[in-house]
Amino acid sequence: MDTAEAGPGALSTEYVGQKTVSSSFHLTPRLIMAYAASIKDANPRYFDDLNGPLTGHPFLAFAFQWATRFSPQVPPNPRAAPYGVHVSTDLRLTRPLCENDLITMQGQVMSTRAIRPGVLQLSRYTMTDGSGTLIGELDQESITRGATLEGEPKTQGESPPVPQAPIHSEPLWTQEIEITPDAAQIYTECADIYNPIHTERRAAVEAGLPDVILHGSATQAIACSALVNHCLDGEVKQVRRFVGALRAMVLLDSTLTLRCLAEVDRENGRDIFFDLLNADGQPAIAGGYLRVEP
Repeated sequence: MDTAEAGPGALSTEYVGQKTVSSSFHLTPRLIMAYAASIKDANPRYFDDLNGPLTGHPFLAFAFQWATRFSPQVPPNPRAAPYGVHVSTDLRLTRPLCENDLITMQGQVMSTRAIRPGVLQLSRYTMTDGSGTLIGELDQESITRGATLEGEPKTQGESPPVPQAPIHSEPLWTQEIEITPDAAQIYTECADIYNPIHTERRAAVEAGLPDVILHGSATQAIACSALVNHCLDGEVKQVRRFVGALRAMVLLDSTLTLRCLAEVDRENGRDIFFDLLNADGQPAIAGGYLRVEP
């Protein structure tokens, strides 16, 4: 290969401010149940439609994001695409996602800057309901590994600060979570989020991975579910914010360890701090933060 064409190349800051297509989604029982099934969360709030309207899992936002990520005015960059990695999430909700909602999502590139591993980009996806009221924002940071920046760093906004976690010598509690050999295939089809590195060994190895790995959004959604079921007795309507940095890979057929590091009652709600370790004891999610309000 010509070394001039190797690697991801340079990324321009000219697309900061550009928006994706907007897409609308009707929260039917089928959609709500399918996403819950994608992460094997049997919480009856997602399934028991005999006892009132269902509540959608907060991470349905990622199913919407996947279908809304395209910007027709931005030319595709197949050279850089294989080097892109989702590294952090900040999901903020003003209210729960509810059955029969009509949710419209649109994304926008908020900032692009160079960091040591490559180029860091922040994209923000807004969610509005059928009346046009803002009900949530999904901030997603990604790194294009090995890329260089063309132009000066540019920003139109950053994610809000996260409360500082109190320091504890030991976790308040831990929980083991089994990731089955078929977890990525089930998430792919039920959440409708397909990337072959999560389902096909050939594609994963060609991308430089040791094997098929679980989606980052699935890893975070599973952690969110475990926290909701343990700390809130399944009352997912209380979730207002989820923050987490993706670090170590999660392989299929492995065991994760969720660690609740601290819980703080604050401002008519509760702040829950956590991390998630992979089978090797490495942090799959670092800096985890869940904000809940009654």
